Amino acid sequence: MKINKLIFSLIILSLGSCQLFSVQEESEVLASVNTHQLYKSDLVEAMPNQITKNDSAIFAQTFIEKWATDKILIDRAKLNLPKSQQSYFDSLAKDYRDELLKKAYLNAVVEKQAKTQIDSLEIVNYYEQNKLNFKLNESLLQIRYIVLKQDIQGFKAIKKALIRFDETDRSQLSNQSLEFKSLFLNDSTWVRSIDIEKELKPYIEDFDLELFNRKGFVEKNIKDTFVLIYLKNKLSRNDQAPLSYIKPTIRQILLNKKKLQVSQQIQQELKNDAIQNNEFKIYE
Repeated sequence: MKINKLIFSLIILSLGSCQLFSVQEESEVLASVNTHQLYKSDLVEAMPNQITKNDSAIFAQTFIEKWATDKILIDRAKLNLPKSQQSYFDSLAKDYRDELLKKAYLNAVVEKQAKTQIDSLEIVNYYEQNKLNFKLNESLLQIRYIVLKQDIQGFKAIKKALIRFDETDRSQLSNQSLEFKSLFLNDSTWVRSIDIEKELKPYIEDFDLELFNRKGFVEKNIKDTFVLIYLKNKLSRNDQAPLSYIKPTIRQILLNKKKLQVSQQIQQELKNDAIQNNEFKIYE
């Protein structure tokens, strides 16, 4: 199906006019298929912002032709598909709409009423009661490292600070951070070994995860770069997940449980109110 070129040109010119947003312009019919009508306002609403005149012409033609094709297909389907199948589709659409309405309303009410803050004690208790369920599916590290140039001044002092790592050392290394190619000093946090591997692999030839098998200090000298690593601790796959690492997951589990409880409570209250107000009746 092709649109008459003269008519189409007039459509595009009118789309750019100052009168586009008047009530009269918005109600103008651009195309029709049987009882269906496409209005200029429909095209304007669908038109992307900041589109060029040439692109708008292409977009308009594609939009109008697709609209017409869709309407033709729908009309043919209504004429030719069995009424039982059409009724089934109607019921599916209604059920889906009803589910969306219920979910949207319940979510809005639950968000207002549910306690969104989970205390630390709740998290600890849940963790202790469900320890066996929290197994790691990947290795974790508590690690600190620095990647620096070979000719950096004060190399020995930097190395000593990374190994000893007292409060003064941490402050010193943080202040020098701009002098390093890369660093990670938060060794109290559990991180995935795969993430550390991605960070260090560009600096270490023939990178091997065996590098993280032994606790303590490791130094790698590759070309003009030093990689200083201190492995504080390691957990392997299937080890019990530490609380600090699994805490966000537990918090979400507990929050979901609370939201479910509030949702069930709200539904029961709504039903009770309907019965009390004589809005809900069961006929025997």
